[in-house]
Amino acid sequence: MILRDPVHGVVAFEGANGRVLPRLIDTAEMQRLRRVRALGVASMAFPGAEHSRFAHAVGAAHVMARFLARVEPLAEALGAPLDAVDHDDALAAALLHDLGHGPLSHLFEEVFPGMHAHELWTSAIILDPDTGVHRALAEREPEMPSRVERLVHGVHRMPLLARAVSGTLDVDRCDYLLRDSHMTGTRYGLFDLDWLLRSLALEPDEGGPRLAVEGSKGLPAVEGFFLARLFMYQQVYFHKATRAAEGVLRSTFRRLADLVADGRVPAGTPAPIAALARGERVSTHAYLSLDDNVLWCAIDAWRDDRDSVLAGLAARCGRRDLFKTASLDDLDPELDEGVRVELEALVAARGYDPRYFAALDVADVTPFEASRIPEEGLRVVHARRPAQPLEHASFIIARIADTAFVRRRLVFPAEVRGAVTEMLEARRPGR
Repeated sequence: MILRDPVHGVVAFEGANGRVLPRLIDTAEMQRLRRVRALGVASMAFPGAEHSRFAHAVGAAHVMARFLARVEPLAEALGAPLDAVDHDDALAAALLHDLGHGPLSHLFEEVFPGMHAHELWTSAIILDPDTGVHRALAEREPEMPSRVERLVHGVHRMPLLARAVSGTLDVDRCDYLLRDSHMTGTRYGLFDLDWLLRSLALEPDEGGPRLAVEGSKGLPAVEGFFLARLFMYQQVYFHKATRAAEGVLRSTFRRLADLVADGRVPAGTPAPIAALARGERVSTHAYLSLDDNVLWCAIDAWRDDRDSVLAGLAARCGRRDLFKTASLDDLDPELDEGVRVELEALVAARGYDPRYFAALDVADVTPFEASRIPEEGLRVVHARRPAQPLEHASFIIARIADTAFVRRRLVFPAEVRGAVTEMLEARRPGR
């Protein structure tokens, strides 16, 4: 199988890399990811951000193939070779790691109480004997579905494979930073993947070789990777228009859930979404029937609902009539609760229900987290001195290690913007 990709160029799954991947790619569960946007509603801020989870999954598998080409000779030289089973499991886990994402990706996990995280749905899909993915893996080897499911969650007998699928420096992040940067038209997520892969090393360990980075040669590439992650969250993932669009959608589904709880399912609501709104469990088959197309068709139907709040919110989604936001980053976080209460009062005074039209939005990420278990952290190896944890070897990483980047905002309708501005000015230092 040979594909063309806007990020990686020619992607070829042939030879050893073609034993499992082409069959998995053609399953219905993988093809469904073509209809799930990787960045949810980020296209409302970045018009080019229309790429799918499918494209990202293929990209992650390609990075894994390149990763294996680098580390397999190194592992063999240490007397701990990766066999064909390890190779196939790693490629399958990289391809399938996002299989359980619902419509609009991460956003869908947040809109209903008790909703399973996508990682749990990924496990369910891989382990369900009725899915094409399970059959494709089991036909290769009966135990392969369970091994791949565990590897997706970073559990494997070889630590270097576990960390490559789910770790500090994994193939998932290597692809999505480059892909999201390219598709949003930004440059914040760019880093030197070629040099990063070339700089990978293995450190001997009793439990099996551990992933490391070659000293001075590899350090700038690794630093660039983690800085790219920080910059993408600063400039893309936490962009105010994206968060505002997500706020409208959250309110839409909150209103839907309240209507369903009162005993009425609005026309056009897919049965699995109604069940999730009631807090009920749905089958793997029912969950897999949901994608972005299904969700947007439902939102379009809700624009004609007799409930004015749901209809109004759905209409906002359709015409990109987003909420406005106001930054709280220059205010003491201790004031947040009082500010939120005052915002709700301002919104209510304008005739809006604050349950759906007022919110305190807090988004945070820690670009680099130092491992609490030293032997599991990413280390830098040197020719003539002892290996060091990455955060000790790099001045840059030391500065950002375990430091959260936080964005705090109020979210509200445009009609109360002036009142919100006055309220926040009165609370700012020096007033």
